[in-house]
Amino acid sequence: MIPKIFLSAFCLISLNIAFGQQPDSAKTPVLNGEYYYNLGLEKAQLGDLQRALEAFDKSIEIKNDEYVAWYNRGIVKYMMKHYEDALIDLDQAVKLNAAYKKAYLNRGSAKKHLTDFGGAIQDYSRALQLDSNYGEAYYDRGIVYELFDKMDMACKDFTKANALGYTNADKHVITCQDLSKRGQLHPVLWLTKISSNRLYGFSTDYPIKVGNSPDGGPANERAYLELLRDAKGQPVRYERVASCCGYASDNAPKGLALLDKYQVVFTNESGEQKTAFVYLSFYDYDEPRVLYGFSTVNHDKVPLY
Repeated sequence: MIPKIFLSAFCLISLNIAFGQQPDSAKTPVLNGEYYYNLGLEKAQLGDLQRALEAFDKSIEIKNDEYVAWYNRGIVKYMMKHYEDALIDLDQAVKLNAAYKKAYLNRGSAKKHLTDFGGAIQDYSRALQLDSNYGEAYYDRGIVYELFDKMDMACKDFTKANALGYTNADKHVITCQDLSKRGQLHPVLWLTKISSNRLYGFSTDYPIKVGNSPDGGPANERAYLELLRDAKGQPVRYERVASCCGYASDNAPKGLALLDKYQVVFTNESGEQKTAFVYLSFYDYDEPRVLYGFSTVNHDKVPLY
């Protein structure tokens, strides 16, 4: 049998695995682990992540020693932004197959989202020990070095990724070689303070000033929103609506900056789903704070080495 393994949000490949013999009572399609595994892949391909998750749950319940099932369920959770839960599944995939490089790569990315940057570096490096020509691992490791202004190390990784043909590495090679920008960027890595101002972020008079990052200001805005947690400790859903609301800024062209308006969907303390608009600016930087009534990822500032 040749089921498929779900690698990321974008691609599928084939891999030989064996689900083993099911007891006679479990040979009907609705009870067979392979059936649910393939159903999970099908739903994931269609973008129905909740149904994919439920199918992988049943597959693992029936047979819990297939690393690809744990891996794929972890990827689905990752795509749903349930990074803590994704990390548990990717840990199990690594335990079941310590030589599977993509499990280390994606576990590293989950750790990065949870601000365990040192752990992310370790996982990317482990993936590279398994495959020294793994362009994506060089690229992802370079991104973390770049965020911490370790530009010599970032350049080395981006150059290697570029030589291996990894998409987008070329522009990072150019950026990391620009000495004039070193030390001047403000990547949003974690949030350490909560605003006491109820209007902070929710009013155009009190925008969240995230500044610029190596990947540009919009990347900082996304990083900020990714770090937010609602009253239930869950990630918020967000979507950029428009640019609006000009204000004077010495850092903007012709002295006029625009705010970016985002719609965020979250759950309040009463368990009700709410929608609000949040305003951010990447033209200026003032240490970003957590929105009033929200929380953020629990983080440790882990060394990169």
